[in-house]
Amino acid sequence: MRSLLITGASGFLGGYACRLLSCDWQIWGTHHTQPVTLPSGHSIALDVTNEQSVAEVWQRVRPDAVIHTAALSKANQCQQFPDKSYRVNVLGAVHLAKQCAIHAVPFIFTSTDLVFDGTIPPYDEAVPPSPLNTYGYHKALAEAQILAAYPEATVCRLPLLFGTQTPTATCFLQDFLATIAAGQPLTLFTDEIRTPAAVTDVVQGLSLALDQNLTGLLHLGGPQRLSRYQFGLLMAANFRFPATALTPCRQSAIALATPRPQDVSLNSQKAFALGYAPQDMETALRAIANASHPSSG
Repeated sequence: MRSLLITGASGFLGGYACRLLSCDWQIWGTHHTQPVTLPSGHSIALDVTNEQSVAEVWQRVRPDAVIHTAALSKANQCQQFPDKSYRVNVLGAVHLAKQCAIHAVPFIFTSTDLVFDGTIPPYDEAVPPSPLNTYGYHKALAEAQILAAYPEATVCRLPLLFGTQTPTATCFLQDFLATIAAGQPLTLFTDEIRTPAAVTDVVQGLSLALDQNLTGLLHLGGPQRLSRYQFGLLMAANFRFPATALTPCRQSAIALATPRPQDVSLNSQKAFALGYAPQDMETALRAIANASHPSSG
């Protein structure tokens, strides 16, 4: 089988990618601070900020393709520690891209909808980045440097991802449910709009990009534009808690530590035309709820 190097195997997206793509690839999943055991693959330590570490892993794995999901992805943390964000999110990504360029193997970089400022949605691939915060800025910088170093690379911009937790990672959905379970009000913005997608569907999109040898920019957003509050209402209906547990709020009413764009909906028609088919939110959330509480489904 062909070998696929997936960085960030202990993270949410990387963990799913390692599991779901193992039928078609020999998986090598990397970790840095949190070791991970892969039932269907090999785990290997990697510090993407260190070129020597990247070179050593490359010599051991000799991958036929690379999907780079590892990142410093918490926007507040990037805002607080911009130097660390730059090393991980820009330099680390470019180190990997250069290795892929040298060996002429496919490289998929997972970027974010936060490269946009939220003023002219929905965003297709032709709209230039205009980030508001450090995380978005560094992702946009990485995109540009990757494509300059390796024009055959693929940059997949991803939306807000959700799904069941992995053995080593959770997503915002688990945070929301934990707040509700603790009996605390969950305050959600009515004016922060995204195109969320189930992580399983986004992995299918990444696989599609790899199989079709796509290059350049590709948006892998979900099929619906939803505010965080609207997402919360769908979550309440499917996880069967009262909608009154949710408190609607406008983003402008809160003093945010990190600037956040209001509407970074992705236009993913290019990917849809290629066969990318993410589930609607109702279907995806119902499946997750049933998997979490099978007796109630």
